[in-house]
Amino acid sequence: MSSLPTLTRKIKTIVSPFHELLCSLHVLDQPEHHPKRLQWALGLKAQMPLSLQEAIHTLGKLSDSWTALIDLPDHAGIPVSCMDGIIELNQLPDAEFILLLLNNKVSLSTIIYKMHGKEGLLPKEELDTDLQYLLTNLSAVRKLLIATLETYERDYFRQEWDFIEPWMNIAAAEFQETAFRAPEKAINSLHPRLLAENGTVSAQKAVTYYYPYEQLQHVYVFPSTFIFPHLLIGSNEDTLYLPLAVDIPGLSYSEGPPADLLRQLKALGDDTRLRILKLLWKGPYCTKQLAPILGISEAAVSKQLKQLSEAGFAKSQRKGNYLFYSGCKDAFDALIVLQRQFLEQ
Repeated sequence: MSSLPTLTRKIKTIVSPFHELLCSLHVLDQPEHHPKRLQWALGLKAQMPLSLQEAIHTLGKLSDSWTALIDLPDHAGIPVSCMDGIIELNQLPDAEFILLLLNNKVSLSTIIYKMHGKEGLLPKEELDTDLQYLLTNLSAVRKLLIATLETYERDYFRQEWDFIEPWMNIAAAEFQETAFRAPEKAINSLHPRLLAENGTVSAQKAVTYYYPYEQLQHVYVFPSTFIFPHLLIGSNEDTLYLPLAVDIPGLSYSEGPPADLLRQLKALGDDTRLRILKLLWKGPYCTKQLAPILGISEAAVSKQLKQLSEAGFAKSQRKGNYLFYSGCKDAFDALIVLQRQFLEQ
């Protein structure tokens, strides 16, 4: 029996206010990545107090620009109201709260070991800087997160939700109808890098992920007016979470490339900086070590490292009297996706 008919029964479209609230906070944190929402974000931020803008940015840095928190409403598999989502987030046990914020980049066992002061039992590479910060400032971070969500929902998002909810419901109904008649066609309409064929859903990000139909029990599709052009997918055992970009007629559209894409391409467009990156790819160096290798002064090396750091390609760590720089390999994976997103729009 073909697995295609069963795929039809697995697809469920979910209009979730809390999911959409978190997507909107992601846009406010990184508006330049969202050409259809750029003017909305700039206009709303102009109305916000600086303290709320700073809180959104601070919490964005701790949660992969808010996308880590989207796991919470996604995994519910049902619509989650903003108030219920905030309450559930506030009631999460400390270890699960940290795991969610860190987007599962650190294991739950590592978090628990650290919480109980048994980090000496862990491999060195599992000692994470963000984890250490959260453990030290957990109460303050949780308090800031809940206060930010409550204020933003009450003063800004609630009005936006009243405007976008009808559009989302229409898009959800149309998608579900298509999914009932032609599930592969429906999934293939979601994003240029998402493909359903030959019994498998594939999603091309920095790497390509494959999800055989037979291994999936649920395919939850979340409409959003904010998430375009991201391919925001998630998976959990037998469940796949997919985005449905909902277009709002009349919104202004920015054709320009995002500032961070330009900054990264500019950082790579230099012979010396590329030579430095090649060295940092293999291990950390300080300016005193790099200068004689490159045949330039330490001041000149520092200038190039500053540009690489601002572009996200290098990070530093102090050891004694010296700052040692190493390459951020994740930034190169993200750059591939960022280029594709811009070209696909």
